[in-house]
Amino acid sequence: MHHLVLQVPAPSRLDPALVARIAERTQARSVEALAATDSRDATDAVRLRDIGVDARAARALMPALADGVDWALVPAALRLRDFRVLALDMDSTLVAMETIDELGEASGTKAQIAAITEAAMRGEIADYAESLRRRLALLAGTPVAVLEQVYARMQLNPGAERLIATAKSAGLSVLLATGGFTWFAERLQQRLGLDRIRANALEIRDGALTGRVLGSIVDGAGKRQALLQTCAELGCAPRQAIAIGDGANDLPMLGAAGLGVAYHAKPAVRDAADVALNVCGLDGLLPLFDA
Repeated sequence: MHHLVLQVPAPSRLDPALVARIAERTQARSVEALAATDSRDATDAVRLRDIGVDARAARALMPALADGVDWALVPAALRLRDFRVLALDMDSTLVAMETIDELGEASGTKAQIAAITEAAMRGEIADYAESLRRRLALLAGTPVAVLEQVYARMQLNPGAERLIATAKSAGLSVLLATGGFTWFAERLQQRLGLDRIRANALEIRDGALTGRVLGSIVDGAGKRQALLQTCAELGCAPRQAIAIGDGANDLPMLGAAGLGVAYHAKPAVRDAADVALNVCGLDGLLPLFDA
């Protein structure tokens, strides 16, 4: 059996008539209210238990029925504590910016960098490592002080702290796997209590960026390897991992995990993921799980 979870970000509220209509069309056995708070980091959610239509029929019905509402079809008895790893992308997933684009603004190259970033996120540049090298080269000579300025503007996406705290309380190890930079990832690790990070190390000389990274570049394959290595170290199977991302270079990581989540993602990522959060914050993942 499957449950169907419907949710919108607070302070919005689900329309009871819409919920009743979807419950009828999907032949749900019961409707369970999951959240009703005006916290900005929460959602208003319901779980339609034990729907009577099969998964294929439910997926065909929902896009027309639930415009502007996040929905997810999940197996019954899906529990957060049965997972062991939560892996998160950084830029535009954990944080509400693309850090390399913000660095480009200070160097006067934001437009050129952003264009390359968007093409890479859409999968139009197949080699992520090459796209990163091209963007970094535009940053050569940028003072290290600019990194501090960008970090000062960095904001977490809605629900990030709640999701991470809840996952850690349930016994999950939290991995930040990013094609971004250790300079930012290490600060987020300290701030949020993240267990592991995998990121690119910027080369810095004489107080300025050289436009290069130290060591091999963390690309989509590197993110996937970071997830698999974390699982191996914890002695769990990859199916016990949850991975969340928004861009094409997150697809290998999402594909390796037991539950792949697209967060405000590009269409290709939404289509490949098990769950898509299009309107809710990161804590929109939490109502998918049974207690």
